[in-house]
Amino acid sequence: MNWPPLIDDSRLPWWVIARDTVATLLAWALLLYAIRDMVWMAAYWLLRLVGAEIAPPWSPGRMWRDTAPFLEVVALLVVWLAVFVVARWHRLTDRRRARSQPAPLDPQRQAEALGVRIDTASRMHNSAACTVHGVDPSTGRGGEVVEADAPPT
Repeated sequence: MNWPPLIDDSRLPWWVIARDTVATLLAWALLLYAIRDMVWMAAYWLLRLVGAEIAPPWSPGRMWRDTAPFLEVVALLVVWLAVFVVARWHRLTDRRRARSQPAPLDPQRQAEALGVRIDTASRMHNSAACTVHGVDPSTGRGGEVVEADAPPT
């Protein structure tokens, strides 16, 4: 497993990639439209930093007062995400856990878990392909009547 787990677009149809790209661009455009006043406020602030004094179209302090609740929520979410990442960093990036597998069941317990006889379980285990007959279709469990036919080699 590669980290971070990313959606690979190598097997996606072209229309899915186009749809997702258009949806992403529209979402960004909508977000920029929703915060257009904040973008203008940042532009005026940057111009003031470089020495260009241009009077903004709103009264001083009004924009900060109007955007303070939004900025507080954004700051709270950023802090929450940062704390989550720092607290879980080792667990999120630990590749040993993703690669580790539990120990296999011994053949007798595996046969019991499948609900088949030990010889049927060993035939299924030792063959590359086999046909299993007699499995209960509602539960997927076997019983004494289950048989595994391995194809001739």
